[in-house]
Amino acid sequence: METRKINLLEILFWIVMIILFIMILTRVFGKSATDFQIYLGFFTGLLIIMGHIVALMSNINNLNREVGELKASMINSFKKAKEDINRLENRVREAISKRKR
Repeated sequence: METRKINLLEILFWIVMIILFIMILTRVFGKSATDFQIYLGFFTGLLIIMGHIVALMSNINNLNREVGELKASMINSFKKAKEDINRLENRVREAISKRKR
């Protein structure tokens, strides 16, 4: 079972959405919430979503950096493996040439 870390931005977002929903209902039925309060709640929710997106983009940038480092290390590993194989081939050729003599 996979556990998921609870993000503060998600909690704040859902609190704002619940408050916004209640304000819209009171505006429709009871005329107690003003349009400005509803707009403020809506834009606060949008700002929270934008903050969440920025956090996700930061994680993606970190992942891109790690993939680049992995790629560089793989290239170096393959170069080292190629050098080792070439060294072994040279030893085998030398051993074969000594036997022929």
